[in-house]
Amino acid sequence: MVRQTSIEEFMKNFKDQEAEDRAAGGSGEFEERTTLKAERDQVYAGYYIESYQGGIQGNYGPNTAIRVTSPEGAKETLWVNGFEETHFQNFLKKLVDAGTVAVDEKGNLDAPLKVDFLRTQQQSEKGNTYNRIMFVLQASGEEAQMELDSL
Repeated sequence: MVRQTSIEEFMKNFKDQEAEDRAAGGSGEFEERTTLKAERDQVYAGYYIESYQGGIQGNYGPNTAIRVTSPEGAKETLWVNGFEETHFQNFLKKLVDAGTVAVDEKGNLDAPLKVDFLRTQQQSEKGNTYNRIMFVLQASGEEAQMELDSL
């Protein structure tokens, strides 16, 4: 048989449990982000990549949402697809293989990456134009985390 408790006792127990759960995991709060509409042929310097999520179905196929923080501290999402998605994955794979960063199955990085990036168009050997995004790593690990925390 289940012991009956008062609402006050139940709420106290619930709040205690909720505080323990919050300390053990994320806040459960959704972090508000705006979409970063990165223009072509403009360098975006000093952005912090915090995490990403691939396989999001969009109007033109699968997309990857890259969660970034601007140098001013604005929380934004940079969307890439097609060749740009491949370029991002290759950049990230290179860093993972080098041991610069670790990524879990959800796309969370063990530490932020401070990068500069450029979105442009290039021509293939066959003369076709394609979208390209290029990343240059500026900092990672504790250094990038301290800078991001100071924003």
